[in-house]
Amino acid sequence: RIDLSSGINAEYGERGPSYTSRVMASFKFFRTFGVLLAFYAAFSIIYQSLIQANFMLNLRAFSPTPDYKIPSQKWIQEQINRFYDAMDTEYQPPSDWTNMPVHQSYYFPEINIIFTGIPKTGCSHWKELFLQAEGVLDGRLEVDNLPLVHKNFSQRYRLPRFSRVWKGLYDEKIKTATSLVAFRNPWVRAVSGYRQKLSNEETQGNALPKIQLAILHSERIFPRDVALKPQIEALEVAPTFEEYVRFTLKGSDNILNTDPHFAPQHTFLKVDKVRYDYIIPMEFAEQMSTEFFKKVGLKTSLPGSYDKQNDPRLQTSVVKARELFSSLDKELVDKFYEVYKWDFMLLDYSNFSDPHFPFPNSYY
Repeated sequence: RIDLSSGINAEYGERGPSYTSRVMASFKFFRTFGVLLAFYAAFSIIYQSLIQANFMLNLRAFSPTPDYKIPSQKWIQEQINRFYDAMDTEYQPPSDWTNMPVHQSYYFPEINIIFTGIPKTGCSHWKELFLQAEGVLDGRLEVDNLPLVHKNFSQRYRLPRFSRVWKGLYDEKIKTATSLVAFRNPWVRAVSGYRQKLSNEETQGNALPKIQLAILHSERIFPRDVALKPQIEALEVAPTFEEYVRFTLKGSDNILNTDPHFAPQHTFLKVDKVRYDYIIPMEFAEQMSTEFFKKVGLKTSLPGSYDKQNDPRLQTSVVKARELFSSLDKELVDKFYEVYKWDFMLLDYSNFSDPHFPFPNSYY
């Protein structure tokens, strides 16, 4: 029997309405707490997404016309002059390209162009275009055949072979040649080099197995009976990005001196001996190349990137650079920056954490 007036369950000895009220109040509290907790969790996820990809949010609906500024050659030359001053280097005229020891510089006599092709700055596309203009190639190469522009097709055009190949034929003409060099944001260039040459990505990696093996032996401990070479060839094992960075920081006898894809960009320049008429950041290559072709009288266009994204801020290498460098300890990142600090100074390139990455910093 229940006595409602006393608020006590006479038969069971339990509390009545007051107990129910407390239960309902507790239920409301936990329900409200649960809603707030779920909201907080959702907000945290969204916030982290914004932190990681805030540079993309306003670009997803960008128009076909780029919403970023294209730097002028005047501005770029000013940055290079600032770089000269920082290195305490002064250009000594006249500009003499005939005795250039850098193997990545080429002279194409028919079109009278000198090109310094720094690896991982889009140099494959530039060489392909110049070889077409020279009459060496009939059309664009298939992706799998593109490495031929570095070997079979362009060897005779390397400037260190100038005297031996041309035997004085173009000694006067080369003095009137237009020179060109391309640069790239060092963070992006490093990631592009790692992905193409050292990773085990099926569409890119495994191009430098000797360096892969050196990194793995340096950064990991393997049992003596483990055969790494077959595993590397089968894409079963490869250095991580952090291992590549740590290996880079280990000293002079390392990746910086064994392969040009990882050598600092400024080491390909001879700023005290020659002048570069056109300097094109890879981030603006498609637009700025038009002005260059007009200047030299070439009716052509630069072969576009294989990346489907037209906006440089959304291209895979840029997104990957932000992602991979953000995953490293700050100490590692700072030390890696020191290795390539002169490359950053070339055009005051932005950090991977900046909203306008990978563009030059002082231009925005």
